Amino acid sequence: MRDENANAARDNFLRFQEMLIKRYGGAVYKTWFFDLELYEAKEDWITLSTESELRRDRLDQQFKHGLIGAWNEIGVPIKRMSIVKRKLSEHASRVNALAPSPPKAAGRASASPILKIGLDPMKTKHAGKPQPRGERWAPTLDEIATPVDPRLTFENFAVDDTNNVAFAAARQIFSPEFSRDILYIYGQSGVGKSHLLQACANEWLKRHPGGKVAYLTHNNIQNGCVGAILSNSTMDLQRDFLSTDLVIIDDLHLLAGKLRTLDEVLNLINALMSAGRQVVVAGELPPAALAKQGVNDRLADRLAGGLSVKIAAGGEKLRSEVLKKHRDSADLRCSIPDETLDLVARLFGSSMRECIGAFKQLVLVYRDQPVVVGPTEAMAALQARLGDRKRKASLEETLAASAEAFSLQPDEIRGRAQPQRIARARHAFVYVARTVLSESFPRIARVLGRDHTTAISSLRRAEALITRDKAFIAAVAAIKIAIGAEIALSQIAASAA
Repeated sequence: MRDENANAARDNFLRFQEMLIKRYGGAVYKTWFFDLELYEAKEDWITLSTESELRRDRLDQQFKHGLIGAWNEIGVPIKRMSIVKRKLSEHASRVNALAPSPPKAAGRASASPILKIGLDPMKTKHAGKPQPRGERWAPTLDEIATPVDPRLTFENFAVDDTNNVAFAAARQIFSPEFSRDILYIYGQSGVGKSHLLQACANEWLKRHPGGKVAYLTHNNIQNGCVGAILSNSTMDLQRDFLSTDLVIIDDLHLLAGKLRTLDEVLNLINALMSAGRQVVVAGELPPAALAKQGVNDRLADRLAGGLSVKIAAGGEKLRSEVLKKHRDSADLRCSIPDETLDLVARLFGSSMRECIGAFKQLVLVYRDQPVVVGPTEAMAALQARLGDRKRKASLEETLAASAEAFSLQPDEIRGRAQPQRIARARHAFVYVARTVLSESFPRIARVLGRDHTTAISSLRRAEALITRDKAFIAAVAAIKIAIGAEIALSQIAASAA
């Protein structure tokens, strides 16, 4: 039975590797999956191993979901997958058989593996062992660079006043009149920096067929620099970089405090700029703030001396435009109207990533159904996600939501003017603060700069409007949505109308 189990495992693993090639292509397979081995197999849980700590981290962080999907596609369903780094001695002694006894622990494998299978379908079904490497890993650029997503292009990047300068700066590096200079794009998480960086990479490859582009995250840089330093191969890695036309470094701020790595990054950028290469960097902080947070002063000054531009957080309109671009480029049987995407953009406003994540969940539910996904259907699919993010909003947040629902500024609601639109916004704020937040009249009144009798009067007027005024009902629903309150699906549909 043990031989039968080993043969079955060997066959499954070979099919799994062939599925990876089909999913990701030969280039990605050779970079990230070529040395994978099946370390342990249980009923619904497998453990894979790789000889590189960098590859283990990358597979675990970026490819794990795809690896599980590829394994399930071969008809052997699993629920969990672990990825471990194997010892060099294990790599030299891989065998296609069962070990004498299973590991004692049920967690991540750390002792003798049950299965060690390392077939390479890129060569033959009976491929030999890869050449052994030295005791110290000497990283190459192909190993530490991240594949670029071909969907992240300039055409799919939504532009408004919050990011138009950064967008123009990114496009400028392709202008013949633009002299080679470092481009630094900064802004808070989830505003589109990574999309813009990868758009630069895709545009470069489009304009320069056969050109070389390297896109690196902070984790790539950290692991690559450490590996190069420990293996005394820093100059070899730098030569790899100098053979590249465009080098992109994302999330530089996360290297704060890693002084040796930052020194190497500075040396690399100086060498690239001297060689006439294009460098694009992104981080969350402006150059001056980077220096205060522990980034090399000279590196921060180097970024400040180039083209440094900011991306600000976009509003509901930009989020809606981004979702429409995602919808238009997706292969869907369902139809998702603009009003539904507008509602999703309004509901999930903490970041662009959260908003796109909600859209992906919506697509997951309805992709293959020939239906129209209206606001009610969308909220039915997203109720769980809404519940996960629910918290009690503050009065100030509710006031801001009220102002947005009526296209006003918060100070206008606080003011003494009494036009109907402002008065109705004030009534809506009081209604939500009282009925949803359960705040006292004195606290509500203090936010408005009035006494509690005014708040009581506003509540009564709101209660009258809520029974007969559809526009007011929709505005109140929009306020509740913005602060994460649970509301009836019929109210959500009304707010989208």
